[in-house]
Amino acid sequence: MITMRLVHPPVAPKTPDKPSEVLMAQCTPADGVEHVWARTHQGHIDLVFFVLAECEANALLSARAVCERALSHEPALASWQLSI
Repeated sequence: MITMRLVHPPVAPKTPDKPSEVLMAQCTPADGVEHVWARTHQGHIDLVFFVLAECEANALLSARAVCERALSHEPALASWQLSI
């Protein structure tokens, strides 16, 4: 289980309707992500990744890679940033 947070600049963009689905769409089998839980708040989205990995470090790298892919490829997250 890996926790992360997405934040956005002071000018508030629209929060994605289903952030967990947006992130799951960026997962590959190699990531080992089984589920993403997301809760939106004003100014940030809290994330919990459930990852099958050999160790916590690999799980963290997988979750981070998924977040970076989503931030790069999903228009709904274009102005968001990863905050660990």
